Amino acid sequence: MRKVDYDVGNPIDIERHAKGLIGKSFREVMPKAIENKSSKGNLGNLLEEHYFGYKPNSDAAPDFAEAGVELKLTPYKELKKGNRFSAKERLVLNMINYQDVVKESFDESSFYYKNRLLLLVNYLWREEMERLDYPITHAQLFEFPQKDLEIIKADWQFIVDKIKRGEAHLLSEGDTSYLGACTKGANKNSLREQPFSNTKAMQRAFSLKSSYMTVLLNEYILKGKSTFEKMTDDLSGMRLEEWLTMRMNEFKGRLVIDLERQFEVSSSAKSKLAILASKMLNASFENAEKSEEFQKAKIKLKTIRIGKNGKIKESMSFPAFKYTEIVNQSWEESDLREMFETTKYLFVVFQENQDEEYTFSHSVVWNMPIDVLDNEVKVVWEETVRRIRRNEENSLPKKSEFSVCHVRPKAKNKKDTYPTPSGRHATKKCFWLNSEYIMSIVKTN
Repeated sequence: MRKVDYDVGNPIDIERHAKGLIGKSFREVMPKAIENKSSKGNLGNLLEEHYFGYKPNSDAAPDFAEAGVELKLTPYKELKKGNRFSAKERLVLNMINYQDVVKESFDESSFYYKNRLLLLVNYLWREEMERLDYPITHAQLFEFPQKDLEIIKADWQFIVDKIKRGEAHLLSEGDTSYLGACTKGANKNSLREQPFSNTKAMQRAFSLKSSYMTVLLNEYILKGKSTFEKMTDDLSGMRLEEWLTMRMNEFKGRLVIDLERQFEVSSSAKSKLAILASKMLNASFENAEKSEEFQKAKIKLKTIRIGKNGKIKESMSFPAFKYTEIVNQSWEESDLREMFETTKYLFVVFQENQDEEYTFSHSVVWNMPIDVLDNEVKVVWEETVRRIRRNEENSLPKKSEFSVCHVRPKAKNKKDTYPTPSGRHATKKCFWLNSEYIMSIVKTN
């Protein structure tokens, strides 16, 4: 290991040294190390040892302990539309020790001690490139903005409180807004004991959600490639979910026609209810999903209409899947599981009255419970994959077969198709949440 040529106790000098990576590939930064050792090592570990000059470790202290700086290597990608970028993945921070974390407060926690000041080294991931040739484009120190830290602190506390209730095995990334508890293990059998339950829980780590990293990338790293407007400047100590519910509650019982007048929304406007829901949160928004908070927390807004008969008028659809891709995925790494585990939904409920007018009833902030996801939804996904492999793509799981979700077409017309593994073409389809299941959610909450 070479002698370092920077001050290991000075964050600014560490950043200066890191900026020497910019414009180079991993191969260019450490050619001798790659020649002499297997290039299959973790890119972050290779950088730590052969550029920053210290041995990789799993210490509770930050990587540069004297300076209180934690090094994080993180990839991003260019979107197909061009000149738009997103984080490629979540940023995994430190492991969650179920036994110890319940004894900590946030300000004195191992999480905050290790991640208070991050040195983010960003590289551009390209599918066609050898990983050693990825270009390193940015390197800079990052400290959580106060407005984000407020939400991260609430997320941390929510995770810890769930562990204290003996529910570590029920943790899900969708539980929280910016800071998640992601699975971190070789496979689904990477289990750990938890302090307040005999049920073993998946090994997990604190992580910044990929949605949060995308906003951070565009706002902080790339300096204005994309901007998002904040919905609120003051949560007043509330969790983001609590603030959303509080704002919505101010409009309980209001007729849709009255809301249209108040917010000057045309009754014939496309997605009228979604626009009204957004304006109830902040009158300057027509689409709440474009706010900084919704982007960082990966919150999707869904409007729900309950008829005067007490039933929801329709099931809820999600993006269409590709037949040739879904058959090559495992459940643990499937797009469907990733979506439901990491996404939070704001259900905005409108109730039809006897005069056939709709009023705003209530809102529900919801994410798929992990036990439902890894049981009922998993069964439907696995059955879908089995039938596609048997060339039965036109006979996928129906609503009558399963209680939580089903599969049916989501296409413009019969000619809107995707290729199947057998080389044929079939109408585009997607997973739908059953209307009865959605009803159970909005009633329970």
